[in-house]
Amino acid sequence: MYILSIFTIVLMALLTEYSIFLLHRKKHKLAKVSGTMVVTVLTMMGGLLSGYISGILSGELFFPVGLAVLIGFVLGFIAGQPVGILAILSGSVSGIISGIIGALLGAILQFDNPTIMLGILLGLYVIILSLVILFITVDTNGKLSLDTQGISPFNIFSAGLVLIALFLFLYSSDLVTIPGEAEAAQKQETNNTPAKTELDITDETNPKIDMMVTPTGYSPNVIKVKKGVAVELNITNPGDNSCFSTFMMPDFNLNNVNLKAGTTKITFTPDKEGEYTFTCGMKMFKGTVIVE
Repeated sequence: MYILSIFTIVLMALLTEYSIFLLHRKKHKLAKVSGTMVVTVLTMMGGLLSGYISGILSGELFFPVGLAVLIGFVLGFIAGQPVGILAILSGSVSGIISGIIGALLGAILQFDNPTIMLGILLGLYVIILSLVILFITVDTNGKLSLDTQGISPFNIFSAGLVLIALFLFLYSSDLVTIPGEAEAAQKQETNNTPAKTELDITDETNPKIDMMVTPTGYSPNVIKVKKGVAVELNITNPGDNSCFSTFMMPDFNLNNVNLKAGTTKITFTPDKEGEYTFTCGMKMFKGTVIVE
């Protein structure tokens, strides 16, 4: 991560400095409108990338935003100075806004693997800065020309599809975890997993079990019983739940037992040793009967 960040900073510094060098060198040959647009693009990409790097490295918000704003403003002023006051204003504002966005992206959206997003932003930065350098070179040289009409719309459309496919692949893979998604899934799993409550009635001659239906399952959900001894099971269902309204323990011939709101009495005789499962009607919530 740190190696890629250092490489990105060095490459960004080289491309940005060379672009600004071309702006200063070609300022008399570059049209004001064209120069302003170049400065805007240059500062926007520089602010975005610098803000993102500072955000992912610091992990907090105040410092990355302040640093990105400063970089965006200074970059806009230096790049726009050879073009004119309008370019300075446009570049500085663009640099400040994009710097804030980049810092927010890096500090708030903490991906498990931020190097992937950094690599994508770096790739876009290199492509756009290369086009900026190409534009300055062509626009200030009367002997060179660039015919963009020769670029097929199909190629541009295909490149867009490739980028969309890339983001969909990252979204569906384990390479990138969307912020908060893992925590939410873990919390949901915890909420849906009942605490293990165990009841041992193997020493009772007339065993009775009071079982409660809760939002997370049955309580108790692990029952130890004695082989050959009839068990009375009193299941209390506080509401008419479509899932919990059915109780199943097919190993002891309890199939689709209707649990009305209130308490339902069920009797079964465990006639074989082992571990057997009881479930709700949809088999989402389960428990275990251990026969000894």
